[in-house]
Amino acid sequence: MGESVTTIVDVAARARSQPRILRNVISNWTAFGVTLIVNFFLSPFVVHHLGNTGYGVWTLIVSLTGYLGLLDFGVRGAVTRYVTKFHTLGEDENASRVASSGLLLFMIAGLLAITVATVLAFLAAGHFRIPTEYRGTARIVLLLAGANIAASLVGGVFGGIVVSQQRFDLLNGVDISVTGLRAISIVGALYSGQGLIALASIQLGFTLLRGFTSALIARHLYPTLHVSLSKADRTYLKIIFSFSFYSFLIAIGADLIYSTDTIVIGAFLPVTMITFFVIASNLLEYTRTLLTAISYTASPLASQLDARGDQKGLQEVVLTSCRFATAVALPVITTFLIRGGTFIGLWMGPQYVSLSWLVLRILALMMFFTPGVYPAGAIMLGISRHKPLVLVRMGEGVANLALSVILVRRMGIIGVAWGTTIPGILFAVGYWPWFLKRTLGLNPLQYALSSWVRPWISIAPFALLTYVIERKWRAGNLAIFFSQVAVALPVALIAIWFGCVEKNHREKYLKGFTQFVTRVFLRGGKKDE
Repeated sequence: MGESVTTIVDVAARARSQPRILRNVISNWTAFGVTLIVNFFLSPFVVHHLGNTGYGVWTLIVSLTGYLGLLDFGVRGAVTRYVTKFHTLGEDENASRVASSGLLLFMIAGLLAITVATVLAFLAAGHFRIPTEYRGTARIVLLLAGANIAASLVGGVFGGIVVSQQRFDLLNGVDISVTGLRAISIVGALYSGQGLIALASIQLGFTLLRGFTSALIARHLYPTLHVSLSKADRTYLKIIFSFSFYSFLIAIGADLIYSTDTIVIGAFLPVTMITFFVIASNLLEYTRTLLTAISYTASPLASQLDARGDQKGLQEVVLTSCRFATAVALPVITTFLIRGGTFIGLWMGPQYVSLSWLVLRILALMMFFTPGVYPAGAIMLGISRHKPLVLVRMGEGVANLALSVILVRRMGIIGVAWGTTIPGILFAVGYWPWFLKRTLGLNPLQYALSSWVRPWISIAPFALLTYVIERKWRAGNLAIFFSQVAVALPVALIAIWFGCVEKNHREKYLKGFTQFVTRVFLRGGKKDE
């Protein structure tokens, strides 16, 4: 009888969780979409008002201080994990001590971030090729950026508490509101003639607003949780560090891969060149963000299969998720390769086409091989086999940095692009198939066919149509450009549906969609009656 009651309770809990999961997924995608749209329209406005030099200085400072975000040390993830655990067990005092210990760590990290930013402002700024007239402004912006990182770290504790309550929708609602208000403030400030200092001040102000709002939401969702420095405890500090250490090292590797390019350019070339590079790299950053959002769904499923000892199921999840990630990325990457020049000219201006498009094409080559790395890495994290990835990510990051430094002297920003692309392809092709074979017994040839060859073949009709459109139907503005993409996209979707989705999965998805539509119409019919 007791087992039956427990089973009924578990089923009811799972049923209640379905709307919450759906709500969180929808809110995640909505927040991503809003951010993408805002940045799409805001980027050319900021570049044109700051100028190539001003925007280059801004991007360089953001890259320099972006490394201070590593002072997170993976603590926010640990706070989320253990607050969730103790809240589920009804151990509110333990949850309070974890959150309080996390707050202490973040306050120390915040002070360290401000200290490092101060040192950079007065010692390091002169080592980059920043024009003399910008150096005083750059120092003030560095100080404000350091304070911004500190505020973000402290606010991260409360964001982690909100996530522990599975209320992504509330957190995303705050982010959407902040994104919109911040964009309006930036437009107003730049339109009135303000510059970099105003931009940095706006960023700091809205980071403080986000942190304060997250604290209020956290208190509302978990009123029995008490966050206070007096509750910080050495035992809980050790618990936090035991979870966050390897995630922190992987994050360092990722930052070496994706965040050093602008610093290398700023050290060896005029800062104006950063603008041309960032226009291209930001487009691929949006694609990586999309892949990261997809990858999160694979991690919990992999954890379940691993707990059951289902090795075959894990292999299928890896193959399916990696193939899906590549299939999702390829229409975007193919459009960049074939029509990137047209898009950049319409979006940012014709003066950016030749150089930025060449950078974009070089960086896009890497994305033919690397999309599968995102879900594969999430799956390894989900089954706690991510420790070997620390050395791999660090190795790729060091190779990226070293090659970029060597090539930037000979080829400028084109060399920096190759310095990122070459290690990315080599590690994706040379390491991941072998690692998955060793970890899951997955055949490397099977992985290559599933993750690369099938999506490549499937995208061929879309690539051909995109090429014909580019040659025969020139776009005069962005509205026409996106209309052309919309015309070609169904070809990609149909080819991916039949080329990348297994037959049994297609039947399952169609059946589920049919049942959903039937339920909607039946409910509508009942309301009409």
